[in-house]
Amino acid sequence: METKKAGEINKKKQANARPPVPKKALKVNMAYVTDPPRYGDERGYFQELYNVQTYPSHIFKQVSISKSQADVLRGLHCSPYGKFVTCPQGAIFDVFVDLRPDSKTFKMWTGQVLSEKNKAQMYIPPRCGHGFFAMEDNSKILYMQEGCYGPGQDVELNPFDKTINVQWPKAKKEYILSAKDTAAKSFEELLPRLKELAEMEKRGSEVDYVVMGATGFFGKKMCQILSDQKKNFARMPQSVRLQDRNAIERHLDRWKPKYVIVCAGTAGKPNIGWCEKNMEETIDINVTGQLNVAEACRKRNIHCTLFGTGCLYYYDSDHKVGSSKGYTEEDPPNFFGNFYGRMRIALENLIKNYSNVLSLRIAFPIDGYMHPRSLAAKLLKYPKITSTPTSYTVMDSLYPLITQMAEKNLTGIYNFTNPGVTTNGKILRIYKKIVDPSHTWTDVETPQTTVPRAYSELDTSKLLKHFPRVPPVEQAIEEAFIELKKRMEMASKAQSE
Repeated sequence: METKKAGEINKKKQANARPPVPKKALKVNMAYVTDPPRYGDERGYFQELYNVQTYPSHIFKQVSISKSQADVLRGLHCSPYGKFVTCPQGAIFDVFVDLRPDSKTFKMWTGQVLSEKNKAQMYIPPRCGHGFFAMEDNSKILYMQEGCYGPGQDVELNPFDKTINVQWPKAKKEYILSAKDTAAKSFEELLPRLKELAEMEKRGSEVDYVVMGATGFFGKKMCQILSDQKKNFARMPQSVRLQDRNAIERHLDRWKPKYVIVCAGTAGKPNIGWCEKNMEETIDINVTGQLNVAEACRKRNIHCTLFGTGCLYYYDSDHKVGSSKGYTEEDPPNFFGNFYGRMRIALENLIKNYSNVLSLRIAFPIDGYMHPRSLAAKLLKYPKITSTPTSYTVMDSLYPLITQMAEKNLTGIYNFTNPGVTTNGKILRIYKKIVDPSHTWTDVETPQTTVPRAYSELDTSKLLKHFPRVPPVEQAIEEAFIELKKRMEMASKAQSE
């Protein structure tokens, strides 16, 4: 009976649902114009400017309005976010040009009269140059923006550029322009910057990979690898947070990727001790946020790679130092010494239920390019070094495998470390031998304490089944430092020339 009643309620809702606002695609990729209904009588009229139930889905973050006198021309301004524009008073000739080199309609422009009378609204995709000519005094244009304006985000194209050749209604000398728009660059001058933006943002095309957190330690490394492997990828805008599922889904629907690699997260500011005092924010980023992306990907049949931590164990009676018996992915964690790690454990327990997620356990990451957050770079700053054998992730040898793991559709939890163990002191001795013989430090004994520390050997058998040539940890470190030395010598030679 309840099912039948629920069905009747749904039918009533559908019967009462308002039809979608009429929408017409424009010749520029992703652009469209709407013809919304207006309800008027002798008193005036009422019109909705946007309704989430009847308009195409957008998330607007800023609403702006400008007023212009007749013959004022503004533009062409190219922003990193989309704009939904209308003219609630007066009339304008609204123009935009596709400035996305990766778009199928690159360099194409379109123009449309927007006025209070015709009530038309137009969606202008991100990275399209937008401008307008005021056809009447006191013409107003209302912008609903998918992003917030920030200095330095826009690029400006001269509205009279000969390559684009916009057919404005009047001769050039009849317009009123700002000094900034008058001095704007030509298309040929802007092209290198447009190509750079297209490579970074991929605003106009579909991609195979999307990287979240592309500006961080892991993200920069991942983007460099994707570029070296000539993968078609996009960087999720930094403004899109892990917690904002609507924005994430909107970008995924536009790019239609096969794989998403989530490098975003927090390990604390400046270290994991921060998480102890900011538990709610840590949960929001490292648990809720990660699940947001995993679920958005699951609904679209997208493979999702997350980064976890390998610092979940300590040596015990069954896993002794030097025994070569490592913890497998199936062994329950036994280290709960910090809130950051406990939340990583919580996330692992949840993502086991996702068939599309690959979770990589990283331990003390070493980057041969010596990023400041690389363990090797940190060790160089310390005058005294303690050494306990443990597993390490040498990014130079392991991170290039991530795309192969995604394309093989590997899922579940993997200990993503090099086989074997080494110590901080041994890492510095390898560095001293290969890179800088003058480097010095003092080895000290690890303080004796009853409080466990997250040092352990992780079993890499699961990873080696798919990639048997992963080098042992000390070999991988040596290879990374050899390449570092080569780069340093090349840079020194180039500088001397």
